[in-house]
Amino acid sequence: MTEPWRLRTIVVPIDFSECSRRALDLARFLAKETGPGHLVLIHAYFVPVELEALAEEAHEPILDIVSQRATEDLERILVELQDEGISAEFAAHRGGPERTIVDVAAKKGADLIVMGTHGRTGLAHVLLGSVAERVVRTAHCPVITVKPT
Repeated sequence: MTEPWRLRTIVVPIDFSECSRRALDLARFLAKETGPGHLVLIHAYFVPVELEALAEEAHEPILDIVSQRATEDLERILVELQDEGISAEFAAHRGGPERTIVDVAAKKGADLIVMGTHGRTGLAHVLLGSVAERVVRTAHCPVITVKPT
């Protein structure tokens, strides 16, 4: 008889959108049902060079502001998870989301990545691409994607 599949570490990219919240809900469920699992929440932020330059000219530390707000929001989610008895941690990193997600998952030895996808199609998909698609292609572990509806 084979042992049931256990998820010890689940990486959950968070961009604070509805689809990432839905992905977090699924990860919560999986951590409880197939674990106990440990959730690693990851937020990757990317600020275009042009915006960064404008912010520097205005003496606005935009990267500090973005990082601080993301950290505060992630801390609130972490407290919710811990109140539910779910082991979790978070990290906010500057950089491209797909590379950051894949790197953190590899570093943490993730068994699974659960992430939201905006489900863009047509021209929006061509112009913006899909972070989820790139993660699925390059991740070392399985990836579950969750659409907003």
